[in-house]
Amino acid sequence: MDGPSSTPVIDPLLLPLLQATGEAESQRLLAGLVAEQAEPIIKPIIRHKLHVFLSRAASSRQHQEAEDLYGDVLLHLLGRLKDFTAQPETKAIGDFRSYVAVITFHACHKYLSRKYPRRHQLKNRLRYLLANHPGLALWENEGQATCGGLSAWREQHRAPARAGRVQELRDNPHAFERAELAPEDIQRMHPADLLTAIFRWLGSPVELDDLVGVVADLQGIKDETERTETDEGKLYDRLPDPRPSVAAEVEQRCYLERLWAEICQLPLRQRAALLLNLRDAQGSEAIALLPLTGIATIGQIAKAVGLPDAEFFALWNDLPLEDATIARQLGVTRQQVINLRKSARARLARRMRAFEEEA
Repeated sequence: MDGPSSTPVIDPLLLPLLQATGEAESQRLLAGLVAEQAEPIIKPIIRHKLHVFLSRAASSRQHQEAEDLYGDVLLHLLGRLKDFTAQPETKAIGDFRSYVAVITFHACHKYLSRKYPRRHQLKNRLRYLLANHPGLALWENEGQATCGGLSAWREQHRAPARAGRVQELRDNPHAFERAELAPEDIQRMHPADLLTAIFRWLGSPVELDDLVGVVADLQGIKDETERTETDEGKLYDRLPDPRPSVAAEVEQRCYLERLWAEICQLPLRQRAALLLNLRDAQGSEAIALLPLTGIATIGQIAKAVGLPDAEFFALWNDLPLEDATIARQLGVTRQQVINLRKSARARLARRMRAFEEEA
């Protein structure tokens, strides 16, 4: 039965596309929508996340990869808009600008996590420590940047450290070592103590991405792909495909929120069998999408799989686990793990189909 609640919410920016009288007008409106609304969102996000400027004049491999990523996002967006114009009742987009931002962040996340896996793992560890260790905190500042710092600073609304101050630490780590710690101490000390020392030296909170760079430099964490420009060409063919996978095509936040809610309704063993082996279509880990988008914290995922926070965090960098490992964790056979995950996926597929039909 149709009613007000079944009417799809469509962003007014997209209504002209539905009223276009021909292909030429539709293409003109699409071009204007991309140039005036989407591009001013996509490019700053890619520039910020990849630390490059998108420019047709740039010729470095890094700039080219950024341009390719921009093209991938546009291709995804245009495909989604095509679906919308063909089926506005079922493929409505309620907030176009937010949707563009979400798919761009997803694409950047996939690109960076595959190109820089060690830094990606480090970022997850720092995020967890900041959110859970006494004396440390993780929050969004007024500019909506994710910052880490001493917990007392969170309520003081301190501005994050200036870029120049952070770069000074990265360029001259010996100054920090002389003032705070010996190099061998940095390798041995607890990560939370290292973060505390960094914050005290800087005297300010630090944006999370900058903090990852500082800790990576101090601890000598370096990915294989971090090479000079002359080395990049040799590595390029060995890089995984940076395009968003099926996991990144979970398109809208409301869909992810509903999916997580349905996962939490599964029996405990089904949740564990599913989440501990969560992969995308290419076989890569997909569980990091949950904390990345704010749908679920690592602690909430730990609770969902029935593990203490500390035990789950110790497993985090090894996810997804093999079925035999999960079987030992649950005290069941490997085949039972496969059956539990199959049952979980079947139930989720039914529930999410019903959710899409309601939308």
